Amino acid sequence: MGAAGAAAAGAVTWRRADAAPFGEFPGSAASVALPAELRAQSVLEVFLYGGLSPWETLYLVEEYGRPSDPDHPNQQFYTYLGGGPDSVEAALDVCGFPAGEAMGLPFATDHNGAQVQIGPFAYRLRQRADLLARMRLLVHRHRLEPHEAAVPQALTGKPLGQPAAAGLGAHVQRFSVDHGGAARSAPYSYVFATGGLPGDNVSAAAATGLHPGAARPLTINIDNAEGFYQLLAREKVGSLDARDRYDQLMQVYVDQYRQRLRWRGAGDPVRSARFTDLSLAVESVGGADAIAAVMDQSLFIAREGAACGEQAPLDVPGMSLDAARHLLLHPEQPARYVCVSDVGLYEASGGGGYDTHTSTSHDTARNFDNMLRGLLAIINAPGEADPAKLDLDRTLVILNTEFGRTPVPQDGGSGRNHHPYGYVTAFLGGPIRDGQAGIHGAIGPDGTASEYMLPSENRIAALLALGIWPFSPEAFAVSDVRGAADEPDAARLVTERALGLVTK
Repeated sequence: MGAAGAAAAGAVTWRRADAAPFGEFPGSAASVALPAELRAQSVLEVFLYGGLSPWETLYLVEEYGRPSDPDHPNQQFYTYLGGGPDSVEAALDVCGFPAGEAMGLPFATDHNGAQVQIGPFAYRLRQRADLLARMRLLVHRHRLEPHEAAVPQALTGKPLGQPAAAGLGAHVQRFSVDHGGAARSAPYSYVFATGGLPGDNVSAAAATGLHPGAARPLTINIDNAEGFYQLLAREKVGSLDARDRYDQLMQVYVDQYRQRLRWRGAGDPVRSARFTDLSLAVESVGGADAIAAVMDQSLFIAREGAACGEQAPLDVPGMSLDAARHLLLHPEQPARYVCVSDVGLYEASGGGGYDTHTSTSHDTARNFDNMLRGLLAIINAPGEADPAKLDLDRTLVILNTEFGRTPVPQDGGSGRNHHPYGYVTAFLGGPIRDGQAGIHGAIGPDGTASEYMLPSENRIAALLALGIWPFSPEAFAVSDVRGAADEPDAARLVTERALGLVTK
């Protein structure tokens, strides 16, 4: 069972020393809590693995980097503009997107007063005015250039090696169990990955940090999901009767272990993190049928993908997004958090979908378009009320990435290097309404962010959007928010920056 055994929570709750459930807003912070009608009920996070280049996708400023610019010529969007096999124009032609003078679509002004446009490789997003009206771009900046360090920071908000580093899924799982969902066997949080990922710490999406092991999201390798589904049947154990006897035997072992933790066999057992994890894992394995009940085996049948004139035998992002839709909309045990790792229709030169050390234009256009095609297919369009598609009033969609790409070419070639000094993520839906759409922060002509958020603030914002208090030993501290004086002030600042909402 692996991750499944630690993912689903049994009938156990955890409490802080003050007996308050994890994630509950303290009375002193009541004024900064989002109104119930604005809170998201669930989060779909798409992790654009490899580092999305913003210049051709979500953050195009026409004035920056022109060939005539005396300080920064042929940079940002203009790096690969002008024709040739590795150019923006060539990628647009292959993808069948309209080219011309108007490469961008005006979106909003940033903190520098510059007009930011949505770039040509986000063509499908540009056709959905309803989504643009509910999108907020967040400029980020940090100093970690290696994937191995930047990926876990983007997914947990904590630097690599921090004991408290936990993915959003662990926070959501813990909160949901603590607030009345302990009897549910199916998980609240899921992470869809792929067995082909290299060791860049993408598994941080399922990290539990200081939470108990039972807070771990259920991790599913989408390219081996059929095998996972077969494991849920527990055929190795045997018939239903044999499975019942096996579960009863395991419970005997757990009870014996519990008894050994009592002083002279009496009283309450002493606290033991390993015992808690073991007992919950045993309960979860016994509840495999409940996990299987929320799955649909048809979702994991391998399917082909196509984007920008290329076909692949397995569309991992598309399959993952469809499975995420199914779990988030399950009629009886809906998920509250699903993370999809977008590894691209095909890997970029550096790995993942967006690590474009060569062929930036071609690879970014293909993989970003493939992701958008899959994402937009599962979100209701204007006038559509399909119950099998996501409603952005209920679901917050996060487009996350570990860093951007340099505003200049790498070694004079066709690619871009790692660039954590100015990049963007996006929040769509949830608390983001017409009045909150826009941009927080600014990236200047040199490609460096002058006003920005930290990756930790991105994570804090997602928790606040769900109505989860993010400040605790297991989650975040005041110091994780730039310029905050105390916890309510930190929540207020993040709510204003990331969600565009002014609180008292």
